[in-house]
Amino acid sequence: MSICRLTEGLYEVRWREAGRNKSVRVHGPLELAKKIERKRMSARDENRHLDVKREVNFRMSELIDRYWKHYGSKKRSAEREKSITEGIRNELGKLFVREIDGVAVSRWYANLTGFRGLSDGTAVRHFNVMHHMMKKASTIWSKETGLDRNPADDVEVRRPDDTRERYLSEGELRRLKAALDEKRLRRGTKDVNRTTQRMRLIVLIALTTGMRASEIFGSRWPDVMYDEGLLAVRAKLKGGKMRYVPLLPEVASELKRYPVTFSDDLIFPPRAGAEGRRRRLEGSFEDLLKRAKISKFRFHDLRHTFASWYMMNGGDLYELAKILGHSNIKMTERYAKLGRKHIARTGNTARELWKLMELETHEQANTA
Repeated sequence: MSICRLTEGLYEVRWREAGRNKSVRVHGPLELAKKIERKRMSARDENRHLDVKREVNFRMSELIDRYWKHYGSKKRSAEREKSITEGIRNELGKLFVREIDGVAVSRWYANLTGFRGLSDGTAVRHFNVMHHMMKKASTIWSKETGLDRNPADDVEVRRPDDTRERYLSEGELRRLKAALDEKRLRRGTKDVNRTTQRMRLIVLIALTTGMRASEIFGSRWPDVMYDEGLLAVRAKLKGGKMRYVPLLPEVASELKRYPVTFSDDLIFPPRAGAEGRRRRLEGSFEDLLKRAKISKFRFHDLRHTFASWYMMNGGDLYELAKILGHSNIKMTERYAKLGRKHIARTGNTARELWKLMELETHEQANTA
């Protein structure tokens, strides 16, 4: 235990009890603080034998197994979740859950970006899994684990700036399309280049619908609604509602020419020999960007490009939220200023209205 002087006549008595740091502030002289310190020490020692948590020997490895069974394995990101929980097991699996406090979680989190060299965004995804797991450990499984509060709540995470506004300019869009068309056919023939056809279609869908990569890879042939010009997105919204995105006629035509794999109704099934369910376009997409002379651009920025140009062409913010599948309009409001800038720059409708009003005023003056 210790006594810390904060200001004149204000002290803080600190002690550790049941594996946690505790404190109380005392207004008055130092002697009063010392008296309270002795009382706290006495109470702690008297009740130590009643501390049930000391008798709880539930290890982190057991918690991870239970969490995976009831939650992790049922998520759409189950494969990534498995990798994250195994990482937690390697570092903290041998400890008792009751030993995991804010300091332990903070040390584990710092190790993600430090020793392991993960990006801030990836580290946050790891932390979210830890937070969810410890939340369950401190609520519905608290009797088995000995936790009564989530230790991850004590950790301040460095969340990446989610206001990234990188989107393709008009010139970049033309160069991207030219790069896609460049290898559409096999050199010197009129045969479709099957190697690049898959990537071409995935990029065009992302660019013209705003769909996430995971949503595109999860799309199935029954989701394509040619007659209605829509594509159903299997990532359902809250309440079980299905989300739909616009399907451009040009993209629909390319989909009709794309070979159907009868062994799986996925439009883009995993390639032969692919391990796991997570699929990316990293190598081929980077080559595409290089040929199009586009730098500092990610695949997810195709989604930003769709949303940005949607708003710059007079789109409705609430309709955009539905198309993108945002559960909170605040996530979509980042694109609102693009719409405002565009309206301020053009203002054609307002200008025409003003001309009409001026014309009417001039005619009234002539009549008078």
